[in-house]
Amino acid sequence: MADFGICENPDCQLSYRSLSLTSLFSRLNAINSMEKRKVDVSDMLPHLKPFALFFQFGTHCSRCGQFLYRVIQPTADLQTESEEYIRRSKLNALLDVGYQLRAWGILPFEAS
Repeated sequence: MADFGICENPDCQLSYRSLSLTSLFSRLNAINSMEKRKVDVSDMLPHLKPFALFFQFGTHCSRCGQFLYRVIQPTADLQTESEEYIRRSKLNALLDVGYQLRAWGILPFEAS
C-alpha cells in the first residue's frame, strides 16, 4: 500500500479525474521514451513537480476533505467498457505514476 493517496472526488481540483493530469501522462510518455533511448531526462523532471500536489499524504484530501485512495483496485472481474473499470483503471494508473515520480525524486518518501 502506498503512503500517498489520490482523491477520487470528481468535483475536487486534486481528483484523479482532473483534466490537468492529461499533460502529466503525455510528459511521462515522452520522458519514458527518452529514457529507453538512454537520453538524459534530468532537465525535464522539474516540469513534473507541479503534479506532486495530486499525491497526498494523510487519509483525507487537503482540498475537499474526502477519503484518499492508496491501494491499486482490481479490474480483472469487470467489463472493460464499464464505468467502474474505467474509474479503477484511471485511479490505478495515477497511483502507479506516484511510484515513478518517487523514483525520480519528485515525490517524497514521507510527508514533509
